[in-house]
Amino acid sequence: MRKLLLTIPAVMLFAAPAMSEEKIELTEKQQTMLDKRLEGRTAGEPRSCINGNDQRNMTVISDDILIFGSSRNARTIYVNMPYGGCRNADRNILVYSRPTSSLCKGEIIRLVDNHSGITMGSCSFGEFVPYTKDAD
Repeated sequence: MRKLLLTIPAVMLFAAPAMSEEKIELTEKQQTMLDKRLEGRTAGEPRSCINGNDQRNMTVISDDILIFGSSRNARTIYVNMPYGGCRNADRNILVYSRPTSSLCKGEIIRLVDNHSGITMGSCSFGEFVPYTKDAD
């Protein structure tokens, strides 16, 4: 029994990369919204954290894609894909507390119902991929 308990976490660790490469299915509306936000931008190297200024105006594209950026005209925006998705993110208020001014992968997001204020679940931020406007 003890060997089995030690084996399970190792199996989960090796399965994690395979799960993160799953194709994300978006509705036509979600895909259009994502395309519009990423138009004319180039992806950079993923970051573990973003600073306070980059956390403004979070947009929920789908349960699997969140975008952070100070505005639609911001030079750089950040795309985050929460680990395992964030079920019903578009229907709830996303609440996260920051121990520092940075927001980092692995931090927990609570999903709070818009009407009742009841916590409906949680998820965890993934890496933040910067998308920078291409030079004109």
